[in-house]
Amino acid sequence: MKNRLSDSKPKYLDASIPLCVLTQEPKEHFERCLKIMDKIEKGNEKVITSVFTIAEIGFILERREGINKGKVAEVLEALIDCLGLKLVDVEAALCREAIRLRLKYGVDFIDAYNVLTMKKRGIKEIYSLDRHYDIFKEIRRI
Repeated sequence: MKNRLSDSKPKYLDASIPLCVLTQEPKEHFERCLKIMDKIEKGNEKVITSVFTIAEIGFILERREGINKGKVAEVLEALIDCLGLKLVDVEAALCREAIRLRLKYGVDFIDAYNVLTMKKRGIKEIYSLDRHYDIFKEIRRI
C-alpha cells in the first residue's frame, strides 16, 4: 500500500521510536512507542522522516541487534509501507549544513540533518526518545 498523507502538518519521526518497538528497549517506553507506531501504520498519525532514518534503523538492527539482512529488509519495507509515513529524500545542500550543526551542538550527523529537515518543512514536533533534541528550542520532542 502506498502512503496517503493529507495536507495537515505532520510530525517528524526519529529512529528511536520504531527501534524501541522492534527491540522492546527501553522497556519503560515500549507501550507508548507501540501506540505511536500503530497510529502511523494505520495512517491515523502523519509523520515524515528521511531515508537516513531508515538506513540508521537498518544499521542498528543488523550491527547492534544481530538481526539477519533478510529480516531487516522485511522490517524496513513494512516501515516504509506505513500509511502515515512520508519518506523524504536526502538533500545535498542540507548535508553540508548538518555537518556544521553537528559540530556546533555535539549531536550526530543524522540528528542534525533531521533538525534541518524539520526547519525547512516547518515541522515543530518530533517523536523521539533522544533527549539531545531538547537543545533545539524551536523543536518540541514528544
